[in-house]
Amino acid sequence: MKICFLTPRFPFPENGGDVLRINSIARYLKSKGNELILISFCFGEIKLKKEYFDLYDTIYVVKKCKLSSYVFAFLFALCQKPLQCGYYFSASFLRQFKRTLIRERPDECVAHLLRMVPYLEKTRVREKSIVEMTDALSKTYAISSQTKRNSLKKFIYQAEFGLIKKYERRVIRTFPKVVLVSQSDIDYLKDMSETSGENLFLHTNGVTVNENMCINYNSKKICFIGNMRTLQNQDAVLFFVNEVFPLIKKTEPETVFYIIGAEPSEKIKNLSDDKSIFVTGFVKNIESAIADSCLAIAPVKIAAGIQNKVLTAMSCAVPVVMTSLISGAIPELSDGKNCIIRDFPGEMAEACLQLMKNAEFRQTVSKAGLEMVLNHYSWNEKLAGYEKIPRNAKS
Repeated sequence: MKICFLTPRFPFPENGGDVLRINSIARYLKSKGNELILISFCFGEIKLKKEYFDLYDTIYVVKKCKLSSYVFAFLFALCQKPLQCGYYFSASFLRQFKRTLIRERPDECVAHLLRMVPYLEKTRVREKSIVEMTDALSKTYAISSQTKRNSLKKFIYQAEFGLIKKYERRVIRTFPKVVLVSQSDIDYLKDMSETSGENLFLHTNGVTVNENMCINYNSKKICFIGNMRTLQNQDAVLFFVNEVFPLIKKTEPETVFYIIGAEPSEKIKNLSDDKSIFVTGFVKNIESAIADSCLAIAPVKIAAGIQNKVLTAMSCAVPVVMTSLISGAIPELSDGKNCIIRDFPGEMAEACLQLMKNAEFRQTVSKAGLEMVLNHYSWNEKLAGYEKIPRNAKS
């Protein structure tokens, strides 16, 4: 079968959870003998490497024009469609997709994220399309808009929330298969769209598991993993640095904090002015960067869906201290057994110190976390049947 992927950003290098997920889906489908076609936006020049063609058989790259993005965002808003769908709309991309449909005649199309759905609508390929929605975006925007003070940005977030909610409802009612990574998001979208949700499918994230636990870890090292261009990751890091880290250092002054993730903003980069905080930027091998950590912190308060940061840390036998918001997306998590769940600064600091001071407790939690990932979160298991579109396809 030929499967065509539409992605809003070029999926190499794998410097974020979004590209990691879409490439993992592609690897799974490739392993089943499918031929893969990629049409993707790029920002600037991209040199296509041989390794990219090991995954995608055919690659088309469309350069993104910022001026055009702003114009289409405005036009989409006038039509009561999400700004981000307009921002990622391009006449050049649409032409390339139409040419590909004629030339390659793909059997299925996969739109990565809500913002790529307009291309499916304009080419009338709904009946053979999968919308890789990943998260309930309106849910994330609802939380984000609540955290902002009265400002132009808050107004934009609230307006976009309404547009996304309306568009999500439309997509759910018209496409045969919409994929989410957490059951809580599926339940939310079923209620929001007032549908049975029969076309909403759960394919959670998986990980590549490192079964060898790191014995010689640094008991003073705490890490955070995540793409630092996203609002939720920036918010989580700033919360930890301002509210939790000082409490830990009162007891363990030699503690160091590593912020591991691509595209840190200037505000995040400036945190490294503190000699105990290290901002790495993009790292080629995340597992190597975190393997010697005593623990990983995931104090995310703005999120929807499964967080790769949790599964990645656990796959390296690094215990995770996280908020209840994140834990709700992973049903196998159990506080005090395979992770620690805390929401308030004092409690979070106390949990970190317990793992840092008690090696036996740390080993128990890390081992249980690793076993959970081994038993429940292999990519092949989680993506089984991904390519199957229901016969009673909507159109």
